[in-house]
Formats: sequence, structure tokens, C-alpha cells
Amino acid sequence: MSGDLAIRLSDEERMAAIRVLDTAVGDGRITWDEHTERTELVWVAKTRADLSPHLADLGPVATQTAPPQHVVATISKVIRAPEATREVRAKARFGAVVLNLASMRPGEQIQITADAFCGKVMVFVPENATVIDEGTAVMGKRSVFCASDNTGGPVVRITGRVTMGNIKVFAGDTRYW
Repeated sequence: MSGDLAIRLSDEERMAAIRVLDTAVGDGRITWDEHTERTELVWVAKTRADLSPHLADLGPVATQTAPPQHVVATISKVIRAPEATREVRAKARFGAVVLNLASMRPGEQIQITADAFCGKVMVFVPENATVIDEGTAVMGKRSVFCASDNTGGPVVRITGRVTMGNIKVFAGDTRYW
């Protein structure tokens, strides 16, 4: 392995690959089952060489999709229901960000980078969603109040850092906000 293929992947590159797969399933080039299988392989890929075989047969696919949605709350509360995006970057500084993802469909995936400093981020997902929380907390708290092993539903992957604040994920019920 040489050149660019030996370079290790960033999460940004993995998200770009998943956007290509999202476009391919939307165009009917692959099935939802293939999409799920390839998405899992994209997340475990370490280098560009590992990633290449999962996209090679898709040909020229438009990779331009909606850019990440930025949601920032500073000494305030911001409520959003992000649509037409695969990535949300939420920042709460002495405030609150509420993300309502209840309209996600089975098979959809979203990456949320949630950073909170003396603030909170609340995420509401469908009952059948799989939530993967890979973030960190420093003098803060991260709580997921739903099953994380559902199959067939949407997938919500959460990263980011909480410092003296909290992140809470709820399934179904949006009455808390």
C-alpha cells in the first residue's frame, strides 16, 4: 500500500463515504440492506484502501449533499428538527440545544457532534433508533434513556465533549422540552 491509500481515515472522510452511500440508495443503485452492510464496513475502515472497495462499484456519484448543520446556543435555548442533513454540530455554552430527530426513518443515519460547556444538549430520537454515544464528559454527564441495540431503525451516532454540563438522549417522548 502506498500513497494516499495508506492514509488513515478521519471521521469526516467516513461521513463523506456514508453520504455517497446515502445518495446511492436514494438513486436505487444499492438496496437498504446493502447500505446498512456497507455503512458498518465504512465505520470500521482504518485507511483509504480499506474504504475504497465499498464505494468502487458505485461509479461517479454526486458527493455534494447538505453541509453539516450548526446549532449554537449561548445563554439561550435553541430547538431544531434537522432535516436533509447527515451531520449536526451542536454547541451549548451556558444554554441549551434541543434536537428533535423523531422524524428519522428506518435506515437513516446521522452524526451529531455535541459539545456543551456549562450547558446541555437534549436529543429526541424515534423509539426504534439505535444510539451510539462515543463522546466524553469532564465534570459533566452523558445519559442515553433508550435501548442502544435496536435493529432496523435509524442510527444516531453522538460524539463531542461535555464539560460541566450534560447531554441527554430520549426515545419517543418529546414532552421534556
